[in-house]
Amino acid sequence: MKRNLKLLIAVLITFLLFVNLASAYTYLNIYVDETGNALFLGETNEQTESLNFPEGIEVKNGDVIGGTQELTSKQGEVWSFSYFLEGAEINVVLPKGAIIEKIEGNESSIAIDNGRISVYVGDKANISYKVKVLRDYTAIVILAVLIILAVLGYLFFSRMKKQKGEKRKKPINARKNKEKRIEILKQVLNEREKLIIEKLKEHKEIKSSILRKLCDDMPKASFSRHIRELEKKGLINRKGEGRNKIVSLR
Repeated sequence: MKRNLKLLIAVLITFLLFVNLASAYTYLNIYVDETGNALFLGETNEQTESLNFPEGIEVKNGDVIGGTQELTSKQGEVWSFSYFLEGAEINVVLPKGAIIEKIEGNESSIAIDNGRISVYVGDKANISYKVKVLRDYTAIVILAVLIILAVLGYLFFSRMKKQKGEKRKKPINARKNKEKRIEILKQVLNEREKLIIEKLKEHKEIKSSILRKLCDDMPKASFSRHIRELEKKGLINRKGEGRNKIVSLR
């Protein structure tokens, strides 16, 4: 009887451990810039002490965030990124201009994310890549544009001075101007960013957590990334802290 009881307890403990492992998850988006710094954005339901995160990466309320340069190295023109976290799902986004030399991992798939190569590598990443250096003609182009604008401006204002009795233009309605600006910028937004804008137009001001659920319960890491991109483009405002952050159209 005691032997059967011990066997039953052992089976029960094994089952509970299996269920716990099966339900544990860690999703990571790792953005690597041209200097080798790796920015972590993700989420997990595992205990922090069980995760092998580099120094500088922390977990707050299930959100993984932080930056580190411990995972990259460079020899000549070739950069190497290496990281392993058992059971995790890791997506590495390489810097703009990156060209992959080699990928080693359990599994991998490649996509393009806003002009950057995105590599899904399962729980183990070993990626070698080069960053293509393009000749920078930016300063020359900017100077040429400024000269052209200066000439056009001079011609325009000279003509304006010669014209008499021209009626003053009515000020553009601020709201129409705002909507027109949003419509123009929407042409360069991806589908998820367009969805966020449409929901904000319906609700004006809304909690970030509620907005995410209205957007088809978008994954938290992806939602945070799209919100930051929209804020950089000057389309939205955020105020407040933590779960009480309020999002609105600018």
